[in-house]
Amino acid sequence: MKNRILSLLFASLFIIGTSCAAYIPTAKDTANLKDLKSQLDTLIVNNNINLRDFYNQTNNLSNQYSWDERLSYLIWELKTYLHTNLTNQKWAAKSTSKVAKKDFLAQYNTGFDPSIEYTVDQCVWRYNTIDDLSFAYDFPTALTLAIRYRESNCGYYLPKNWNWPFQITTKDYGTWDMTQQVFIQAVTDFLEFATNKWKKSPSWNLSYSNYDYTWIVNFAALYNGGTKSWELIAPNNPNYVFDGYGAEYTWAKRFGVLPQTLKILERELDNKY
Repeated sequence: MKNRILSLLFASLFIIGTSCAAYIPTAKDTANLKDLKSQLDTLIVNNNINLRDFYNQTNNLSNQYSWDERLSYLIWELKTYLHTNLTNQKWAAKSTSKVAKKDFLAQYNTGFDPSIEYTVDQCVWRYNTIDDLSFAYDFPTALTLAIRYRESNCGYYLPKNWNWPFQITTKDYGTWDMTQQVFIQAVTDFLEFATNKWKKSPSWNLSYSNYDYTWIVNFAALYNGGTKSWELIAPNNPNYVFDGYGAEYTWAKRFGVLPQTLKILERELDNKY
């Protein structure tokens, strides 16, 4: 539906003509852009999922119509408008939640197994894409990255089981080459799966701006197939959640979801990404 809406909106602009070496927008182009931005505003206000989706579509259209100077200009203006809107909101959320995140880390960011290789940077390639999407779905970015790390070790490929990168067994991404669009779809599928399943709990206490120890553990345990009881989650595989965190889970090969989340959040707050 969103694709169709955006296509109709773009149809009011895309009257393809001869390209010129350096396109100079006409008064009509400027008026059309103003009108289209106004229409987009009605679709993205308080709806960051729409905002990120429309930005992704303009990014695709930018590649599709790169041969036409006029269309390239119009699409670029819209893409920039959407991305600026998304970025400003995201960084405002980062700024206002920084103190609470630091307080969270001060309480829980300790007890790591020093024998585990420091791999926190391993999954942050394409960080901005994952961060944008996590913001759109109001989900902690560090937790998205930690689940990806635990499920696929963050490889940028499509493995034989086709479920990459979050091992959602109901999804099939095929065996062709990984592309940016397939990657975006896979991350989006994870975020939709996560928020639809776990936000049904009245006690859910995770968001892009808020981290909660109990619900990081609960989420990881449930994601790995743990027994569902909203007040207490019993992990089928505690190592999946806690590897490398505390004396009981030392000598692991890699971090569990909880310590990996903490380490990534620590790096985020230090502005490493």
